[in-house]
Amino acid sequence: MDLRKKACPNEFCKTHRKKKFNSKVNYCPECGEKLIYVCKAHGCFKPLDEAEPEHSYCRECHTKREDRKENVKAVAKKGAQVVGVVAVPAIKVLQKEAPKIAEQVAEKAINVAAEAIKKKKL
Repeated sequence: MDLRKKACPNEFCKTHRKKKFNSKVNYCPECGEKLIYVCKAHGCFKPLDEAEPEHSYCRECHTKREDRKENVKAVAKKGAQVVGVVAVPAIKVLQKEAPKIAEQVAEKAINVAAEAIKKKKL
């Protein structure tokens, strides 16, 4: 399936630099001019070479997309490192404090149960 987009090259057409068409459409519905392949990126109407159907973005938009992908990966790696740095000390603190917390929770549960039993007897 060809995912490239086409646009009208006629400067006097209403759709020129405003609308992109599916690659199956061959002629402009407004002026009847033969459509040309253009960059798929939003707002970019640079013409593409028809001989290369696997390319749907111009060089500039393609490099921008690749840079954005690399930046997202770099930010994700940094975020994972930060989470690792924070998680390890938190786990150590929980290991030390867990018995105390469990004891406090058990005491509260016993007190609540005892009061509920007292209320039922009265």
